[in-house]
Amino acid sequence: MKIPSSLSRRTLVQAGAALALIGRAQAAAPEQPRIELAAVRDTQLGAQVAIAEALGLFKPEGLEVSIHWTQSGADIITFMAGGAQYLAAGGTFSGIVLASQKTPVKIISALADMAGTQGLVLSPGIRVAKPADLAGMKFAYTQGTPNTLIMAKLGQMYGFDASKVALVSMEPSEGVVAAARGDVQGVLGFEPFLYRLEKLGGTLYATGTQLDDGAAPRVLPADGRLIYVHSALLAAQDWIDTRPNTLKAVLRALKAATDVINNDRPRAVAIMQPLLHLDGDALSKIMQENSYSLAIDPGLARSIAFQSEWAVGIKRIPAPITPEMLLEPALLRDVDPSLVTWSGRS
Repeated sequence: MKIPSSLSRRTLVQAGAALALIGRAQAAAPEQPRIELAAVRDTQLGAQVAIAEALGLFKPEGLEVSIHWTQSGADIITFMAGGAQYLAAGGTFSGIVLASQKTPVKIISALADMAGTQGLVLSPGIRVAKPADLAGMKFAYTQGTPNTLIMAKLGQMYGFDASKVALVSMEPSEGVVAAARGDVQGVLGFEPFLYRLEKLGGTLYATGTQLDDGAAPRVLPADGRLIYVHSALLAAQDWIDTRPNTLKAVLRALKAATDVINNDRPRAVAIMQPLLHLDGDALSKIMQENSYSLAIDPGLARSIAFQSEWAVGIKRIPAPITPEMLLEPALLRDVDPSLVTWSGRS
């Protein structure tokens, strides 16, 4: 007898919930139930954290979590380098910089492939006939973020000197204001700030995954992106060594939040709206450009290698940081072995 599809789905959901409850019952209790977690207030680095907090997903894991929200991934580097935070939702670039500074911090999971939400928006009234016209212009950017890679890659692709592009360090919201009033010719940044400049009359020129180079905007092939970048969960090595059950509890909560994002997008958007003050349609569009997953996979490793190579090239770090030096998959493997497909280390 054929089982109705609706019943099949309901049965699978119920079975999954039952297995999750069994898993929690078998999981060891967190060594430290009360913890802090730093996160960036955006759809790339902070979505799972916001949803886990809003839906109370930390509590069933035995955790009481205080979230410290910030505006930029650059702050995550400062927090963790100074020892002010031991757990943070940041970017792979943050992990690379911290590793280069010998800060004992590892990536214990990804959060999202966010290349599509990093890009360049031109100020109102600014038009670019060809990519080489970017040379000599001035753009706002935020230190500690890898978006300057987009400009460097454009220079390589179209044969202009990217060092001729002036970059002015600003906080993301400050950059939008400066671009809107014409102090700079655009923003090299990330969502939702790119969208905010577009709403003020700016023009989206490029993201990590698409480009408008004078013809119609086009989607770039996977091996020809302007940037490879992931958000990730960063943890201090001391916590990995002494509080593994606490970190695994965090991973389970963020995995549940990821499931909400991927399986109930309207609910996820509704949760994120108060945090970002964006209308639902805009937020849904932005979140669609991210691919949300905790997976430690070859894509995450590629982001680390790509950004490390660039950082060495511009002397931001003294030597390459490899995925093997930065990734710690053991905790995620214990939570869900299917999420660890990177084979760089056993």
